[in-house]
Amino acid sequence: MNPSQMTSTGVARFIPGLALIKAVNPALLRTELIVAVTVFAVLVPSAMAYGDLAGVNPVAGLYVALGAMVMYALFGTSKQVIMGPEATAAIMTVTAVAPLAGGDAVRYAALAALLALLVGVVALLARVARLGFITDLLSKPVLVGYLLGATLIVIGSQLGKMFGIKLQSDQFFRQVVELISRLDEAHLLTVAIGAVCMATLIIIRRMNRALPGPLIVVVGAIVASAIFAFQDKGVAVVGTVPAGLPSLAVPAVTIQDILALLPAALALTILIYADEILTSRVFATKHGQKIDANQEFVAIGAANIAAGLLTGFPSALSASRTTVCDQMGGKSQWVGLIAAALTIIFLLFFTPLLAPLPTAALGAIIIVASLGLIDIAAFRFLRQVRPAEFWLAVVTAFGVLTVGVLQGILVAVVLSLIAILYRIARPHDALLDELKANGGTVYREVEDKETVWTEPGLIVYRFDAPLVFANAAFFTERLGELVANAGGGLQCVILDAEAISDFDSTAAEALENLDADLERLGVELWIARANKPLRQLLQVTGLINRLGQDNIYPSVRAAVVAYHTHFGAS
Repeated sequence: MNPSQMTSTGVARFIPGLALIKAVNPALLRTELIVAVTVFAVLVPSAMAYGDLAGVNPVAGLYVALGAMVMYALFGTSKQVIMGPEATAAIMTVTAVAPLAGGDAVRYAALAALLALLVGVVALLARVARLGFITDLLSKPVLVGYLLGATLIVIGSQLGKMFGIKLQSDQFFRQVVELISRLDEAHLLTVAIGAVCMATLIIIRRMNRALPGPLIVVVGAIVASAIFAFQDKGVAVVGTVPAGLPSLAVPAVTIQDILALLPAALALTILIYADEILTSRVFATKHGQKIDANQEFVAIGAANIAAGLLTGFPSALSASRTTVCDQMGGKSQWVGLIAAALTIIFLLFFTPLLAPLPTAALGAIIIVASLGLIDIAAFRFLRQVRPAEFWLAVVTAFGVLTVGVLQGILVAVVLSLIAILYRIARPHDALLDELKANGGTVYREVEDKETVWTEPGLIVYRFDAPLVFANAAFFTERLGELVANAGGGLQCVILDAEAISDFDSTAAEALENLDADLERLGVELWIARANKPLRQLLQVTGLINRLGQDNIYPSVRAAVVAYHTHFGAS
């Protein structure tokens, strides 16, 4: 391969979207245009709704969508993913930015754009450091609980719009209580508009998910508002929407602002990446595609830097628009590029049409979309698999709702790590029993709690975890109990070490002390099924000499046969 080919290959690997130009043909563009129109129809109302949710001018949601779709099309590796404004990024923007803005709308917009830029930079640094493994800390219970908590926060943030009341509270439970206490202030026409919009969206979704429900609701609400002059009757409307394209700008902020928003940017990057990579892998599996996990960091970074420079806020994967793209038969990122072109046309010529739109309609769109994210079945599954994980999800949701999104997630991650440490410190173990099966011999866990040995004079003991400092004392204690219960006839203990994948100095000392204690009782300690790393550690620590090379066996069966030969047992 010549240098120019190597350079071309390197650029194509860094910018996968360049392949779109090579693969383009009229038939593909016709198909993708139809899909893009549908995606755009869903995009406009939802993007503005999420812009409003993020606390900025609703049109900023369209700026975010424009930058994110173009950048992901260039740098992403999924053919179906559509990025842009989403509930998670919007609500976390409010959480992080509002306390710093002090009610100043201009400063708020600058900080929201800064947060997007920081997310972009963190994502690019994560790509350089190959930090994709960080998302492994977000276990399923944490993600399930977080999603429920964040969804309820989003719904709570829209309650005021739906009732025509400006709620003072910014915390979910307080919002609900305040709303109930102020129901007598509700604007009945606003309530009716919100209820009709919600009902329409739900009916359309049940009839045909391929129909652009949000677009239908927005058009209907605008027409009704213009005909019946809703604004004159006290209904809050979107009002004047700035026409034209956004200008590229670096937000005017300070070093202190950067430091204050950095923790939120780190948390947002992890959550955006986790959501994006999990979703993109689902669609990749469905269509026989491959996702480059590290390249997705680049795509997320580029999308957020573009959103920040276009005076927007952090962008994330749009589950609704991605699903629409897939259901309509989208085959490439041409869908995102065409939808971006349609967004430009809309921003240039059609924004005045949105002025009469009741904000209750935007609230209805967000609430109905959010209701679809509540996954009760996931909680049911967690409860069936492991009740502790169910309660971890509940605690995560409650933490997100009470102490905040970032703090709630942090608490949940810490609880997850504590749970892991507890399982390592107190792992499953078992006295094994001989069982004849299919003409051979296997060793299974003893279920009769009265049994004190595997066979007269012999204990076969299995320890189902790495043997490290956290559980070395537990290991010694549990095996000591078995030895004590076995009585004076015990001659040999065989440790089934198949599950002992790691071993440290504390464990080595514990094993050495155990062997010394057994030696004083006239009992030998043998090891079966030690893997290569464990055998190497036994060699390095010198335990292999104490235990005896001949007393390390490839299988439990081989060790038991050796026991019969050595001790003359039948």
